[in-house]
Amino acid sequence: MRYSEFKRAVELLGIPPGTSLEGVKEIYRRRVKEGSYRDLAELNAAYRLVVEFCTRYPLAFSQEEFYRTYPEEAIRDGFYNHPLWEGG
Repeated sequence: MRYSEFKRAVELLGIPPGTSLEGVKEIYRRRVKEGSYRDLAELNAAYRLVVEFCTRYPLAFSQEEFYRTYPEEAIRDGFYNHPLWEGG
């Protein structure tokens, strides 16, 4: 897969930056239901390409990435570890 192919697929599907795999699936389903595509085969090919990338993309599994995904947990952990709250 070349980046230009990937970029074209993302643009064709209308996927915004930072979208999860579940979000990609939802966007694809919506596009198919709306019929807002020029060619269903082209839309399906774009979807397969983006899903392939998403399933092969390495995940960081870092605390920063976790808190970026679940910001409410960063707040909760901040209070939990605060001496005033004494561990919840």
